[in-house]
Amino acid sequence: MNSVDKCKNILIIRLSAIGDVVRTLPAVNAWHRHSPETRFTWLVEPAAASVLEGHVVLDRVLIFERGLFSGFWRSPKRLGSALLSLFTLLGELRSGDFDLVVDCHGIFKSALFARFSGVPDRVGFARPDAKEGSHRFYTHHFRPSSSDLNRVERVLEFVEFLGVPSAGSVTYQLPVTAGNHQRAQTSLAGLEELQGDGPIIALHPGSSKKTAYKRWHQNGYVGLINALVEKIGARVILTWGPDERETVELIAGNLRVPVVVAKKTSSLLDLAAIFAACDLYVGGDTGPMHLAVAMNTPVVAIFGPTHPQVNAPYGAPYRIVRHPLPCSPCRKRSCKTQLCLEAIGWRRVYAEVEELLDETANEDREVLVPNQ
Repeated sequence: MNSVDKCKNILIIRLSAIGDVVRTLPAVNAWHRHSPETRFTWLVEPAAASVLEGHVVLDRVLIFERGLFSGFWRSPKRLGSALLSLFTLLGELRSGDFDLVVDCHGIFKSALFARFSGVPDRVGFARPDAKEGSHRFYTHHFRPSSSDLNRVERVLEFVEFLGVPSAGSVTYQLPVTAGNHQRAQTSLAGLEELQGDGPIIALHPGSSKKTAYKRWHQNGYVGLINALVEKIGARVILTWGPDERETVELIAGNLRVPVVVAKKTSSLLDLAAIFAACDLYVGGDTGPMHLAVAMNTPVVAIFGPTHPQVNAPYGAPYRIVRHPLPCSPCRKRSCKTQLCLEAIGWRRVYAEVEELLDETANEDREVLVPNQ
């Protein structure tokens, strides 16, 4: 493999999920600090694309339209659109004249794109971190120092393996614009009608359908919100993503205190802008949690089955609330008891919220200047 200092046109592959895409950004930013003249192209799927589009260190963002392949066998027209999109993408990959491909995802699909790029030098994970046989498509293999590394630390180690020093500040630099902040204000304006002058707290109770096993129970959120408003005069905004609106409305409908339900956001960066205006974020181990961290908002994270060290917020003040069990951490999506989450009462979460608010009350948070 050529020296990384001679590689001036890099393809980064991290297709999903939202939180993992966000947590890959510090490593790319570290690389850019080390080699400002290097050009970076990122291949991603649509769900996380808005986190990257307009990012200051990225030259291009390529999108794999995964959704076009859902149910394509039912419609010849849909199949045609899917294949045309795929062939166009492969053409862009092959014509990109990349010096190096870095696959930070490590699954069969991402490794296949790396191979189809035609780039001779392709770096990815070694087994067991490489999943689905993806290691076979790489010419060079990276092995993390520990399986328990935080995902941010793991990808920072990855670029160190390539010869990029990653020491220094961890930065995300989400491409949040003045427009994102302006749109966020349409939701935040409702807080002015609430009584009290306490902290502004965002709660994000939902998650994607695939990660429903990470959600804390709705009764917990109800008890927590009632206590936050009644005890410390908090002004609460409930945020939500696709297919999550019903969840927040059910919670809001069972409260004895007023809250604001955020309006629909047009992008992940609108959601990030809401979090940036808040004094604290509360939610599960989901992509929005990492968006809040990237905006330097203190986080209280409610963890169930997922690994608390691997998935901990990284870069902002935080607390993790969890109920450890002999069977956790795990990835058992079909767990019927969800005892690790059901056993967490709202009083435990409230205590962590109060403590973190006290700890950060007199700290000056860095003002994140929006892109113009």
